[in-house]
Amino acid sequence: MSKEQKSWFIISNGSALVYEHPTFQSSCVSEVVYGESCKILIIEKNWIQIKCEDGYVGWINSFYGMKKMERNNPKYLIAYPNEDGLFSCEYPFGSMLRDKVSGAKPFNEKLGLNNVINIGYSLLGIPYRWGGKSSLGFDCSGLVQSVLKICGLNVPRDAQTQRDFFHNTQIDLYDAQPGDLHFFGKQDNVNHVGFSTGKAGLLHSQGCVKKDSIDSSINGYNKKLLDIYLSTHSIKCKFKQ
Repeated sequence: MSKEQKSWFIISNGSALVYEHPTFQSSCVSEVVYGESCKILIIEKNWIQIKCEDGYVGWINSFYGMKKMERNNPKYLIAYPNEDGLFSCEYPFGSMLRDKVSGAKPFNEKLGLNNVINIGYSLLGIPYRWGGKSSLGFDCSGLVQSVLKICGLNVPRDAQTQRDFFHNTQIDLYDAQPGDLHFFGKQDNVNHVGFSTGKAGLLHSQGCVKKDSIDSSINGYNKKLLDIYLSTHSIKCKFKQ
């Protein structure tokens, strides 16, 4: 291992997977996107242990970015599809840029609570990817974290800690407003999360980002998820804090 004077690793690829250990054979734990500023913790040959902007710690290969003395200072954030109605591989959803491109919004412009579910809808059809949190692929909690960040609310990375974050905002399933969160699992062990589209409607990443329902009175409802439904939580008060 070696020490390094440069404190930040700035992502220069569209996205990069973050691993549990410094090898590509290790488990993927998360993802970082273009322009993200990652704190350098340890350097081991071609691998860097980083602390992501959301506090997640893992290993990334050095070819995904550049070591810098200072963190990135982005001006724009990719929040929408480009003029072709797509998210690019070069600048996927959530990318942080210094120059304006199609689909970008000013970095400091908070879209707010009312845009959460509409941003989610713009991601329909994007494939599931374990550890993913960009338009190249989302896991369930990565979708929730990334959409809420775009709208101005920073939440933890994993479904379990997301439920802990919203623990004091629990509501009845049928009181859910679009953008509220449904959590799933067994015996309080949370293993899935998605946005309410209103009441028991669900927008989540399972195979791909898609719409579902956990209302048994609706044809085609997702019975497997209803069987492990845990709770529903309002996100409104967190936006006011």
